[in-house]
Amino acid sequence: MKKTDDLFDDFSLHDEDINIHEENITEIELERIKKLTLSKINSKKSTKKKFIIPLAASFILVLSFAAVFAQGGLSNIYYRLFGENIKYVNDMGTVIDKSSTSNGVTLNVANMVGDENSFYIIFEVIKENGEKFSENGNIEFENLNLDFGGSGGYTWYMTEDEDPVDNKATFLLVGNTERKSAGKKLTLRANNFTEYTIENPAADFDTYGFLKRNADYQNQVLVENRYKESMRIPKDPQASEEEKQKIEFMNNIIPSQILPYNNDDIYTEDNIEENKGIIVDNIGFAEGKLCIRILREEYGNLSLGDFYFENKVDADDRKYNEYSISEEYEGKQYDYFIFDIKNMEELANYDFVYHTINKKATTMGTWEVTFKADYKNATRTYNVNKIIEVEGKRYLIKELKISPISLTVKLNNDIIDNIRNRGHNFYGAVSVVMKDGSTVELSSWGTSTRPLTSTLNTIFQKPVDVNNIKSVIISGTEVTINK
Repeated sequence: MKKTDDLFDDFSLHDEDINIHEENITEIELERIKKLTLSKINSKKSTKKKFIIPLAASFILVLSFAAVFAQGGLSNIYYRLFGENIKYVNDMGTVIDKSSTSNGVTLNVANMVGDENSFYIIFEVIKENGEKFSENGNIEFENLNLDFGGSGGYTWYMTEDEDPVDNKATFLLVGNTERKSAGKKLTLRANNFTEYTIENPAADFDTYGFLKRNADYQNQVLVENRYKESMRIPKDPQASEEEKQKIEFMNNIIPSQILPYNNDDIYTEDNIEENKGIIVDNIGFAEGKLCIRILREEYGNLSLGDFYFENKVDADDRKYNEYSISEEYEGKQYDYFIFDIKNMEELANYDFVYHTINKKATTMGTWEVTFKADYKNATRTYNVNKIIEVEGKRYLIKELKISPISLTVKLNNDIIDNIRNRGHNFYGAVSVVMKDGSTVELSSWGTSTRPLTSTLNTIFQKPVDVNNIKSVIISGTEVTINK
């Protein structure tokens, strides 16, 4: 957090006719501000007007910025994400407030929290005419891109804000970069977005019950998969052993035989017109796997969304399709899905769950916002220089970069090992251990590899107190952080 003297440096203290609205702030509010405020105050607002205020009013203005940011709205998103651990990132955030408007819609980059290589960005889409977004609605951009001038990765999703039915939709983008992002300029670009809702079916399709009542569907006469050869991935003699194994695995799961085209409309909901139904052409077992063919049709604005088999006892046990084929037969388009469910006995433990996508409206436009990741970089760097072995390959740990929100591991590849095997597999190789013996949960994981170096990026599920990190373990080798 900035010291009070530093905050005064953001203002020119001369007389100017500025109306400042004072509000009394309770002790409870003050305590909440201390806990929730991402407290770096950025005086360069989108108006590019420097604030000139009387000295007596400076405390009130600074406090007002903090109060607005701390009460509801944007900070609630971080609070829901981090919980009480938000206290570890209090001085790692900055207000951005940069925007772009196109076709009556504004994309506003509100603020961000970050360290040297990782960050959280909150951005908003605002309809300037006041038109409301649909309750429980979602937004899908035709294209959304964050340009950070190097390699890295990011994900984004729409998140709850203070009013789910107003003219503003709020998003959270989480990312990390191989090169330093703190202090750098980033550009968020987007074009064209579609509003949609996810609908639940009006009735369930009891797959087990259907097959139980119609035993003929359990053992159908299969037909040849005429797409098999065109679906095969060609072998690459230059590929590493790991890459060759992946290609072989993918080719092996391509089915030789598939269910016949039935055209019986096994399951058609009565309210197709209301955009909630699907048509199942066939269902049964082929080559030891449960298979479903669905007619690919769009009824108005309807399309098929997520679908999977969910364990009746454990909702976290979900089986998504492990392979799919797009087919054309007699002028109709079908999607054929294969699930790792081997027989009726196993199917009895699962329910078929699916949703449909109902498109509401599409807004055309192009938005581009350039902003600076101008926050305090709380990353600590630890030089290590230890040799480790991961999946039979040697690496030199050069350094660790740790902050309350992430860990970055910098490695040098072994040249000989890299010539023999170009593949790298670091999944599950890194863990962070706290002084109380607990292990830090990770929310995302990514790697960047080059011929001579590799970089591992992890973002923690919630911020941590770096002073309470005991060690980082990389493929069995422990690096002590705090004794």
